[in-house]
Amino acid sequence: MAVYVLTSILLFVVCSLLVIRQWHLKRQLMLVTARIHEISKGALNQRIRIHTTQPILNDLGGSMNRLIDDFQQSMEKVNLLESERKKIITHLSHDLRTPLTAMLGYVEVMQQDNTLPEATRQHYFQIISNKGHKLDALIRDFFELSKLEADDGPLESEKINLLDKMQEAVLSFYQQFRHAQITPQLQFPERPVYVWGNGQSIERIMNNLLSNSLRYGTAGGMIGIQIREEGERIWVDVWDRGKGISEVDLPHIFERLYTGKASRDAVQQGNGLGLTIVKKLVDKQQGEIHVHSIPDEKTCFSFCLPKTA
Repeated sequence: MAVYVLTSILLFVVCSLLVIRQWHLKRQLMLVTARIHEISKGALNQRIRIHTTQPILNDLGGSMNRLIDDFQQSMEKVNLLESERKKIITHLSHDLRTPLTAMLGYVEVMQQDNTLPEATRQHYFQIISNKGHKLDALIRDFFELSKLEADDGPLESEKINLLDKMQEAVLSFYQQFRHAQITPQLQFPERPVYVWGNGQSIERIMNNLLSNSLRYGTAGGMIGIQIREEGERIWVDVWDRGKGISEVDLPHIFERLYTGKASRDAVQQGNGLGLTIVKKLVDKQQGEIHVHSIPDEKTCFSFCLPKTA
């Protein structure tokens, strides 16, 4: 009889524990379901917390939280891209509309006024041509940047003599340097320097950096290029002694469509895409780019590429 009573008590205790455990598990799952419902409604900062001694359930909670973390990061990226898209459309609309309006204005004047002197007409034609080239450069830069951003993979790279590329860059800007009455200060090594990179991209990087120096740095009367070696990287410095970049503009200089204070000067204004393209191209070649500027003293853009034997 005593054994029967003891057995009954043990069975009751075991059944009670199972019921309690099942109720606790059901409650945890209900809480998880409620939390997932909150997250699905947009509460992405919420996380799932399961209080149980079951390792498999704890692993499930951890996996779900990691999934929510990834989803939250993806949503933040989507929101950032959407914000960037709206900014791009706004900037491009302005940058395209302004020169187009000016071009149409000059065309209308020439159509309506037959008494314009030939010299004035030629001057207007030159203005229209300049505006047209500016529009063409903006559109080409925009599509190049879009292509770079759409392709997440690295550029095709090969062993390149960087010294040859720098010499080619200087020669390609010979007429611009001559027009600006500037003799570039060159600090090149006497022996070849080899890097792992993409030749066409290096040419574009130098084209944009030298164009930038000629646009903003000619007032200082000096523009320079230096090649230097540091560890496993080869650095190229492109510098000038122009008016420089303010501390306010410096952190944003590589941002898309950012033109800074220079944009107030219509003659010097760029399209705000050149330096963004430079950074994208450097990044895709496993390099780095930095800028340092002391206004009216020296502004230097420095980029590096992996060295190869």
